[in-house]
Amino acid sequence: MLIQRNTLAAAFVAAGLLLASTAHAELSKADRKQARKMLAGTLYLRTDAPCTQGRHPFGVYLSPLVDISPRGVNTDAQNGASFGWYHASSTVWEVRVNDSVELDELEWGEDENKNTVEIELTGVGKTDGHDTILRFVEINSLADFEAAFKLAFSNRPLQDENPDWSAEIRQAIGDRKLMPGMNKRQAYYIVGMPEQVDKTTEGEKKIETWTLHKQGLEIGFFTWNTGDPSAPAEKLRFEDGLLVTSNTHNPSQIDLDH
Repeated sequence: MLIQRNTLAAAFVAAGLLLASTAHAELSKADRKQARKMLAGTLYLRTDAPCTQGRHPFGVYLSPLVDISPRGVNTDAQNGASFGWYHASSTVWEVRVNDSVELDELEWGEDENKNTVEIELTGVGKTDGHDTILRFVEINSLADFEAAFKLAFSNRPLQDENPDWSAEIRQAIGDRKLMPGMNKRQAYYIVGMPEQVDKTTEGEKKIETWTLHKQGLEIGFFTWNTGDPSAPAEKLRFEDGLLVTSNTHNPSQIDLDH
């Protein structure tokens, strides 16, 4: 009985050490080099990438508002830098879904943040000069980094991943132009995450209305201009999943495929 207890205790200790090791794992130099290779060249964002931008005595700083783990994307992260000598900052929406970007700087976390990676990006092509920053979290292995990468980036424009879509639709997405008949995913690739979503029914039709961000927030390489900032925001109306007009409460309720 004593031997069994000792064996069981040893098993618990070993399991605890394994969990601790996993929780604090770091990527090797070789893994970090491979991760950097994934970020080479022009990339296309799969998500909006707002960030906090401000000034400090040494210039401009960017702080991430979007956390991406191997399990999903969190666009509500609020862990930005907050030092007493930083000037007032603001949220910048210059970089949106399907914008083209390139790696500017890559910073690996240390100590208690060793499982995070901050990826500073600069816009290229039509988004030239637009900068932002994303944060990968829960990165304990190269496989974790690759999983987060696939949620954040594509190596080609998103419309090109869907050759079954008509050439007209794919061209419209590339030009950031909405067309009646687009499905929600196609519209999302143009306008990004709406500020509000409303769902209802009219007879047998399922109605979904997206309220877009108001004037002053740039979407991709164009700006929605509604005139008076106090005027009603631009809206998109979908009937049975297809766009019918473009002029709802929680954006996370969006189901892009239904």
